[in-house]
Amino acid sequence: MTQLSADGRQKLLVVGQGPHSHPPFQVAEAAAGLCRLLWLIDQSLPENAVTSRLLKKFGPVVDVAGLSPGEVASSLRPHAPDGVLALRDEDIVLLALVAADLGLEYLSPAVAGRLFDKLQQREALRRAGLPTPLCWEVPAERTPAAVEALARAVKYPAVLKPRRASGSRYAMAVADAGDLARSVALLPPEAGGETGMFVEQYLPGRSGGNGRFADFLSVESLVSAGDISHVALNGRFPLAEPFRETGTFIPAELPQSAHSAVLEVATAALRAIGANTGAFHTEIKLTPRGPRVIEVNGRIGGGVPEMLLDASGVPLFELAMRIAIGEAVHIDGPVPCSKVGWRLMLQLPKSARRVVSVEGLDRLARLGGVSSVLLNRAPGDPVDWRVGTGHYVFEATGVCDDHDALVEINRFCHEQVTVVYE
Repeated sequence: MTQLSADGRQKLLVVGQGPHSHPPFQVAEAAAGLCRLLWLIDQSLPENAVTSRLLKKFGPVVDVAGLSPGEVASSLRPHAPDGVLALRDEDIVLLALVAADLGLEYLSPAVAGRLFDKLQQREALRRAGLPTPLCWEVPAERTPAAVEALARAVKYPAVLKPRRASGSRYAMAVADAGDLARSVALLPPEAGGETGMFVEQYLPGRSGGNGRFADFLSVESLVSAGDISHVALNGRFPLAEPFRETGTFIPAELPQSAHSAVLEVATAALRAIGANTGAFHTEIKLTPRGPRVIEVNGRIGGGVPEMLLDASGVPLFELAMRIAIGEAVHIDGPVPCSKVGWRLMLQLPKSARRVVSVEGLDRLARLGGVSSVLLNRAPGDPVDWRVGTGHYVFEATGVCDDHDALVEINRFCHEQVTVVYE
């Protein structure tokens, strides 16, 4: 149903777009008949050139290259937008500042900061009383003396990760002080960006699982005027070393008896962050001491709208847009799923430096339950595990009847598709 502004116009939603965003045509399809779209994109980035031209088919485009948040708000003011929506981490802080300037309902800049900076987020969770691992900030200068002092303070095993990043970029496991010192020394200067890196205690996983799936999952949530709806539980396949995702699926294979504890932790985390509106993707580790928060993300998770739609018919993009333009939304979830929607990614080994050949994708594409297969790193392409999940070799997506069928498709990906590396 079309949403109208006070002056009778169809409501206008501002959406950030760039690398790692959801495909524009999917966003535009969800908005059709509901609201108009205005896109923000940095046209100075070469990788945005083609996307920028495509966006103009779906609505006006504002180039944010070199603009401050105040200047972006000034560029948007004549358009009189009714809401903003971030679909990737990089846009959350900018849109929070722009929304505050324009008087639009969105995350406050303080809440956006907690979502984008993992160290700030850990501190907020701890203040709210949630059990969290100990954390230590990596010195900005990374001098040998400073790193050695840090290494002596850390409790091991631990994880070295950027304060601001997604897709497990530059995330590494460290077993002891020497391992941490060596790992920090190998980091490129750009690792961690402006805010740098931090170290946190490793969260051990629970024992006694069936081994088919990972010991962590995510809760996909919507928050409308402070009202929290948990829409779905998103399961995982075991990670590739060190922390690269290999597959996600909805619904997670989790006993009904375990749902309440997981959802209670997700609710407490959203309250601790101060989440008052929008879509959220909260990653939770299943530990021997109960569910523990890995991190809260202030946007829709990658691949989640497609998996949820396939599994349940629930249109997550549309629901998030309705919240963004001021509509009250409540879902009594997790929603029932008649199928399993999934996305699998084949990760390269840590020793790989280049893809030589890939064979078997044609047979994978013909497999029952497979909807699409995409080659992400073609023969000849360089690869680097430190980039994180984003350097997967190929991905397959689809929908199947149950988790057993999904396990068989995953086995086919690893046993019947052959990848040769240098």
